[in-house]
Amino acid sequence: MADEPVSIVVAESDAGKRLDAALAGLLPGMGLRGRRRACELGRAQVNGRARPAAYRTRPGDVLTLAARQEGGDGAFLSRAVAPVLTPEKAEAGGLAALFKPAGMHCAALAGKPGICLGDLLAGLPGSARLLNRLDCATSGIVMAVFSSLAEMLRWKEAQDGGLTRKHYLALLQGRLDGGRMVKQRLILKGRERVLVEMADHPDSRRHTLIVPLARIAPECLRNRTMWEGEATLAGCMILKGARHQIRAHAAALGHPLLGDTRYGAEGRPAAEERFFLHHGRVELPGFTASCLPDWLEALGEEARCAGEAWLAGESFGPGGSTCYATD
Repeated sequence: MADEPVSIVVAESDAGKRLDAALAGLLPGMGLRGRRRACELGRAQVNGRARPAAYRTRPGDVLTLAARQEGGDGAFLSRAVAPVLTPEKAEAGGLAALFKPAGMHCAALAGKPGICLGDLLAGLPGSARLLNRLDCATSGIVMAVFSSLAEMLRWKEAQDGGLTRKHYLALLQGRLDGGRMVKQRLILKGRERVLVEMADHPDSRRHTLIVPLARIAPECLRNRTMWEGEATLAGCMILKGARHQIRAHAAALGHPLLGDTRYGAEGRPAAEERFFLHHGRVELPGFTASCLPDWLEALGEEARCAGEAWLAGESFGPGGSTCYATD
């Protein structure tokens, strides 16, 4: 590969292509596997920012192949793909919010090749470890702690005390009318799926607030999903959370995430999961950080404004008033 950045501009006729396919114009001598590797290593950038292989290109996007950095691919990834987000509020050091793109695993998994977020921590200062995980297809904030037992305990106490607020944006199938507090108990079924019981979970930290923010017309989703009907941009809020909690609770409402074949009507997980779920805001005493998903802008002005407001902490409960209560 070239040592200096090279760029191309996405034409109207190429809009909607996956990034790993569009990179053929930038890397004509490289196969698909190599182009995906470039995405995993954070060297394939769109408008100056690393994007995952599944990113759908838009007219005018500038695709750049970033130069290799001293210190190897891991050091480059820690700066380019999983940047440390600047907290809106942080009373003490030690805690950090990392950005994880969709398509990257948090930890190495057997049979799942490629760089994971945990690999990047070696390139960050101090002795770092992840405090939570996201599914591979989920983008957004993953918390980490750097050389501080006190900060690790601070996170655990906030989680156990129900003092952590985790705000997500999700694209749901169909039209969701009215917000819901979903309280049903989840049961782990093997390693890949959870089951939703009829009974409510007595622990409010395991409940999910799901609030419709905007209706999404089918044309806004073209080239991004196979879903052809109406969709809903929803704000979701959880406290401690559990495996697949938002995905399973949304499906229990009859509105699974767009593209989520594991909990959708098909019920068969795809080889490469691709749905729309973004962890965009985390709050705990003395610490707040937020970030936007790359797909929000494409949903139109109304949805963009509503999504930005939700991730700015302007949260609305089922009755339409500002609400964080979970009982």
